[in-house]
Amino acid sequence: MSLTMVRSSGIMASVCLLASAVACTGQPSNVEIQPAPIHEVTINFLKTNPVQVSVHIKLGLRDTCTRFHDIKHSQSGTTITITVTTERETNAICGQVYTFLEKDVNLGSKFTSGQTYTVKVNDMTTTFVMP
Repeated sequence: MSLTMVRSSGIMASVCLLASAVACTGQPSNVEIQPAPIHEVTINFLKTNPVQVSVHIKLGLRDTCTRFHDIKHSQSGTTITITVTTERETNAICGQVYTFLEKDVNLGSKFTSGQTYTVKVNDMTTTFVMP
C-alpha cells in the first residue's frame, strides 16, 4: 500500500492511491454492512406544538469490531420503516463482547390525530396512535 503524507495547516493528511486495498475514504474495502439486531423500540411524543413523534431504538453490537453504521427511515401511508445497520470489517479478530447502543429518530409531526401507525425497525414492529 502506498501512502503520501501531506502537511496542511499543521494537520497530517493521508492521500491514498487507487491501487491500494483501502478506499480513499480511509475505510477498508472489506467492510460488511448488516441489519442491526434490535432489542427495544419505544415511541415517544415530544411536548411540542405540533406534537412530534420520536422513536427510541436500542440495538446490539455483536462484538468489539462492530460499529453503528446508519439509520434510514421512510413512510408509506401509515407504515413507517426504519432500517438500522452496523458495519464490521470482514475477518477481523475481535473481542466477543456484546454491547448495546441507543439511538433516537425524530419522525416529525406530519401525522393525523387518532390515526394508528405501524413502525417497523428491522425485524421488530410496534404501533402507535397519534394523540
